[in-house]
Amino acid sequence: MNSSAGFRITYCGSALDRHTMDVRELAPALLALGDLVESASLALYGDKVQAKIEVKASFKTGSFGIDFILSQDFRQQVLLFLTSQEVTGVINAGELIAMLFGSVIVGKNGLIGVLKWLKNRKIKTVQIKENKATIITQDDETLDVEMRVIQLLRDRAVRQNLAKTLAPLQQEGISSVAFGEDVEKIYDVIEKDEKDFFVLPPDEDTLIVDEHRQMIFSIVSLAFKEDNKWRLHDGNATIHALITDIDFLGRVDQNLETFSKGDVLVCLVHIQQWQTTEGAKTEYTIEKIIEHRQAARQIALPYSS
Repeated sequence: MNSSAGFRITYCGSALDRHTMDVRELAPALLALGDLVESASLALYGDKVQAKIEVKASFKTGSFGIDFILSQDFRQQVLLFLTSQEVTGVINAGELIAMLFGSVIVGKNGLIGVLKWLKNRKIKTVQIKENKATIITQDDETLDVEMRVIQLLRDRAVRQNLAKTLAPLQQEGISSVAFGEDVEKIYDVIEKDEKDFFVLPPDEDTLIVDEHRQMIFSIVSLAFKEDNKWRLHDGNATIHALITDIDFLGRVDQNLETFSKGDVLVCLVHIQQWQTTEGAKTEYTIEKIIEHRQAARQIALPYSS
């Protein structure tokens, strides 16, 4: 016993007049389709529910299409019940299909419908109210969607696998890809000239820390070429810093600043830290050299007047 639903993907175009398709183009796209369903299930329901996708039938008459069954095993549902998980945590296969491909359940506002509507426009803001969201673009157009569609829109694995599923559109002779319940009931069609709407956007770093701070550094190595970074030590670790203090750099160029071991720079530092896909990233920009303290060559005595 499964919570299951069927859907069909159809590739159309002059290259498919004989209802055949190069396996080197088809296989990666179908593998990506399986990954798309799994990543969407993970994004919406977490790792307690595992969706599986199976080929139901293939090579039907007409354009090249393949039918699939998306399901969750009854055993998984029982395990969720026995571990006191909420009933809403159980995957509804038809609902997952609707959130991905759009259907009469959500109109054209599944993930595919949203990306077609956006047409690569920037999103200015997303307003959230309970389980609904309103997308507002930079040109102030709006679209109401389910919050779950926003979850899919933000998930990089989902977006990457969707792009791979649509990769055959890059090939000559493939003009469209259709998703539907069957040949008659189509959820949505992606035409060749719409393929770029589904390209995975580049990674964007998120700025978390942006502050100015006074710090002292000892000099590890200097850089005299423009935009080269000096290697400095803050007492704990070595950093690379860009120096933008024009007056100080001018004195260095004119040999008015001399450096020796043990010198310390008292600096006004602009520190920016980003969260990236690879972890944290920190950049140091020294905007002002407040003081260049020469290495101590005499013993300090407690003078008084």
